[in-house]
Amino acid sequence: MKYDLTQLISQRVNEIEVDTTFTFTKDDDLLKNEGFTVNPIEVSGTIKSDGRRLTLDVKYTSTWRYLCSRCLEETDYVVAGEIKRSIVKDGNDGDDGIVVVESTVIDLYDVIYNDIVLNLPGQVICDDECKGLCPDCGINLNSGDCKCSQEEIDPRLAKLKNLFTHD
Repeated sequence: MKYDLTQLISQRVNEIEVDTTFTFTKDDDLLKNEGFTVNPIEVSGTIKSDGRRLTLDVKYTSTWRYLCSRCLEETDYVVAGEIKRSIVKDGNDGDDGIVVVESTVIDLYDVIYNDIVLNLPGQVICDDECKGLCPDCGINLNSGDCKCSQEEIDPRLAKLKNLFTHD
């Protein structure tokens, strides 16, 4: 996803349309995660010039398959975001508001990849009402009830449970 900025810099055009779909390469760490399936990402937007500076304004969206963090069932999660940045040739790469380019070509792959990684959720839940798995037998509590003992004992008092039992 490389775009040549020469025409913008020389002011022959005022904007370049960005409309593409891409997938991550096999080397990316996202593909090594077994907790979700990465689908192609649709990107649209513009790279504009106002005569003094270049700005990037793109949106991306995709639907990925995740394992629910509670019940381990597959669920869809929409990965979406919007990136608005200034494009500069020299600058501090740590600034969130700019994209630093080394030549007249901008590669949006790294910009979008970094934005997605920074905004991925820590966990995905299939439904707010998800009951999860039984901690004893492992049955999905959304599908039915388990036959496990539901006796809850305060761990601080657990030793007292056996106080009057004889061996």
